[in-house]
Amino acid sequence: MTEIVRDTSPDSLAHANEANLTQGFAEVALAYGGDVRDESDLAWAATCLPAAGWNRVTRAQLAPDTLDARIQWVLDRAHALGVPFQWDISPSTRPADLGDHLLRHGFADGGGEPAMGVALARLPAALPLPDGVTVERVADAAAMEHWVRTVLVGFGAPASATADYLPRMSRDVAGPNPAAHYYLARLHGEPVAGAALTTAGGVAGIFSVATIESARRMGIGAAVTMAPLLDARTRGYHVGVLQASEMGYPVYARMGFTEQFRYQSYTWCPA
Repeated sequence: MTEIVRDTSPDSLAHANEANLTQGFAEVALAYGGDVRDESDLAWAATCLPAAGWNRVTRAQLAPDTLDARIQWVLDRAHALGVPFQWDISPSTRPADLGDHLLRHGFADGGGEPAMGVALARLPAALPLPDGVTVERVADAAAMEHWVRTVLVGFGAPASATADYLPRMSRDVAGPNPAAHYYLARLHGEPVAGAALTTAGGVAGIFSVATIESARRMGIGAAVTMAPLLDARTRGYHVGVLQASEMGYPVYARMGFTEQFRYQSYTWCPA
């Protein structure tokens, strides 16, 4: 088990974000029945779900003499799996101009994504809930189906995508030691938002936060994000991290998250 991170300095939060993403994503990919390679110069994980954000290179320190070959290796694996892919560039990435090389190999510029962190001690003592809202930790197959459908709708995916996502994600909930914990928010009993938590790297890492359009701007996204963080704090964790979307950024900032750096992403899709 990774030692719990107690240092809440900006440098520590930045390092924790990278560590949680790399380790947590690999653990989730394995739980979903995917493919993971963690080598000295490259960390690569594929859940085999049909979206680039679910198949990633999360760490790279590539030498000049192997750079092109390693990029091609990733492309070959993505081709073999037939899934879109994302390559994340962070402060620890080497070489510094890796993005230029990825573009030359056919990747597209996917834009930036803020890496944010918070000292969990800054969060409130109890979970503030809007009227009519409940938040539960997913504990069975029925709740997991609600979570998958809700999060997909929140991200703008068609309902038919559930057939691709549910079987793999359900493997994690059904396992004895899940890689992630999933939280579902309901408004007057109806599922409206979801979030997930991984404690890889000794911190509480939040991912897959989404709220259906009709339930936005009501404080529900903040509540479903806060719930796993407060649970992690009761288990002894001190640091929370996430990668923010443009829509989520102001919500997280109001919760006390601060930005440490920005991931630059590059994406590739099969023809």
